[in-house]
Amino acid sequence: MPIVLNAFPLKVPELELEVRQIPYDKETLDGLRAAHKATHAFRRQGDNILIFSGDGTFPASGTPQTIALKDNFGVFYSLVKDGLIRHLAGLGRNPSGFNPIELVSAKPEDNLLVPILGDAYPFKVCAKYSIDTRTVLGHPCLVIDCTTRRVLKENGLFFLNAGFDLAGRYVVTEQDDGYRKLLGSVSGCKGETLYVTRPDGQVVQAEAKNVYLEASRTNFDDYILHTHRAQKDAIVERIRQSVSVFNGGENKKARIDTLKKYIQSKTIPLIDGTRIEIQDSPNIQKDCGQMQKPVFVFNDNGEADWAEKGLTQSGPYTKRTFDRNDPSICVICAQHDKGRVEQFVRKLLKGIPNSKYFSNGLEGKFTLGTSRVEVFATATDSVDAYKNAIEAAIRKKADDGGRWDLALVQVRQSFKKLKVTENPYYLGKSLFFLHQVPVQDFTIELLAQSDYSLGYSLNNMALACYAKMGGVPWLLKSSPTLSHELVIGIGSANIGQERGADNQRIMGITTVFSGDGSYIVSNTSKAVVPEAYCEALTAVLGETIEKIQKRMNWQKGDTIRLIFHAQVKKFNKEEIEAVRAVIEKYREYQIEYTFLKISENHGLHMFDSATAGVQKGRLAPPRGKTFKLSKHEMLVYLIGQRELRQDTDGHPRGVILDVHKDSTFKDITYLSAQLYSFASHSWRSYFPNPMPVTISYSDLIARNLGWLNQLPGWNDSVMIGQSQWFL
Repeated sequence: MPIVLNAFPLKVPELELEVRQIPYDKETLDGLRAAHKATHAFRRQGDNILIFSGDGTFPASGTPQTIALKDNFGVFYSLVKDGLIRHLAGLGRNPSGFNPIELVSAKPEDNLLVPILGDAYPFKVCAKYSIDTRTVLGHPCLVIDCTTRRVLKENGLFFLNAGFDLAGRYVVTEQDDGYRKLLGSVSGCKGETLYVTRPDGQVVQAEAKNVYLEASRTNFDDYILHTHRAQKDAIVERIRQSVSVFNGGENKKARIDTLKKYIQSKTIPLIDGTRIEIQDSPNIQKDCGQMQKPVFVFNDNGEADWAEKGLTQSGPYTKRTFDRNDPSICVICAQHDKGRVEQFVRKLLKGIPNSKYFSNGLEGKFTLGTSRVEVFATATDSVDAYKNAIEAAIRKKADDGGRWDLALVQVRQSFKKLKVTENPYYLGKSLFFLHQVPVQDFTIELLAQSDYSLGYSLNNMALACYAKMGGVPWLLKSSPTLSHELVIGIGSANIGQERGADNQRIMGITTVFSGDGSYIVSNTSKAVVPEAYCEALTAVLGETIEKIQKRMNWQKGDTIRLIFHAQVKKFNKEEIEAVRAVIEKYREYQIEYTFLKISENHGLHMFDSATAGVQKGRLAPPRGKTFKLSKHEMLVYLIGQRELRQDTDGHPRGVILDVHKDSTFKDITYLSAQLYSFASHSWRSYFPNPMPVTISYSDLIARNLGWLNQLPGWNDSVMIGQSQWFL
């Protein structure tokens, strides 16, 4: 059965181009493009600007050069995209961007909201095409993707006249090139004049007719509520389904093929007049790999390739050594929800009869004995009321001479909109963490689920609770190698209530190591601002090596393999030098290392005709399908056709793994298999993860510690040694 990518081979002309090279300067490059874009193309190449001519003349006298396109894919790609932009602009289609080129369809039939809300609705959800270039198996290709974008045509005055409250909403201004730039948040309004607070705190005045509401999900949903009131939820769900179906494999492939055929049928030239030629995507089925399911280790070294089955047959890995049996659990909840919360907690602990995976509850599934539960109610939803209830719970246990094994805290979805200092969610975490009590939150909205759905939610929640209490549900079996392995995950989160100046990027670091044939997630985790990140990375690396070399009895001359996973645009020199500096301290070992970049935003898709007839996920490849793009790049599907929940879930997205050129260990097939296993190793859910735990745990650590650090009196040091608290 054929498998194809949305990457179409480009024919590279046997062509040598005369160019001029001048020193790079941003103002010079912008000026040349503004004045001569009709007849010339320009490309920054390192510290130089290359000038390509369409009429044989050059607007600047630089060093003459001759470039053969077949030896310079970077130049060829640049000229292909330049030619496509010229063609599309000539049709009045207004393409934007370059890496990739983006094109939003203006056709009414490509607006998904027309059948739901009509053509006159100010918001639109339009088909968006992106076009980029990439080398696949050494051959240059044009990559075409299709998805959707929210679009807003009407200005701020339209919404004022419609009686829509703009206070607190972000607005943008339109630049000459059509790009919309954030202006700030509306803080007040007088007639048709808006007062806008910019990210730097300065308040400026703007006429409502000169600004646009940001086409954000919040503004979109709120305006539907404004226009349709009680029907809002039903309409939002119809839109979600429509977008998901649009992004399904069949529709995505059909639309990509339509644009590909259009490019094939037209004479679209490079700057010198040579035609751009693309071929159909070849069948790559013979070059694809299929990974084996990872194996998990349970109690008494029981093994299974399905966590649910292994837990049922053997029990959790720490069944015999877990020291919090018959746990004491406190429940914090609102007074007016107490009865329903008690029913919910009983289902969590004892299970739901006839539930497929959760009939035994937390106690039965993880053999915990009988829990001792006490409820502490809050008088209101205020942060002070929660603080009083939590402090009462902590005092009560301290008077008994012990501490709670677990705290269950009921919160509300609406708390997400509160500032950190006024949010019971973060207050609850911080107070319990200070007393070394693991916390599991749940929203009151969760209680509205049917028992069927609730069984799945509670199954995942029980798994996280067991891990937070210090239990190990399972380990991930590794195929023993001749090397000791240490895998370091680097994640991040953007933290900030307001957009702009106060936003802060936080880096999270997770370590996983291979011991006794299994991968173990370490409790050595940190979250820091980017400026302190290199220092923290080397500190975590040094601490972990010190700890594990004793624990695993490393011998002089042993090979130690360090593997770094990160979702970054690129690894910088500082990171690589920092790691090398740590390695220098351990010369008694043979140390090799890999920097592995993990990317999910790449626009590359695999379409597998073997699933063309299935109910959900048509043309989606199975989980574990791989395709080697080059010696150092691999496309891997961590979520496949069977993992989609419903037939409107869209086409699954693979990740591209890229081994940095400075790495000393470069086995991309081995690294891909290992990362694939880590995507099944989350103790947050039984479902395979779209990211490996090295990344997903690091993101969670960064997000949680980033917010907690904004609380007065908070200190990260209380988290040292605490189990998987961030789940």
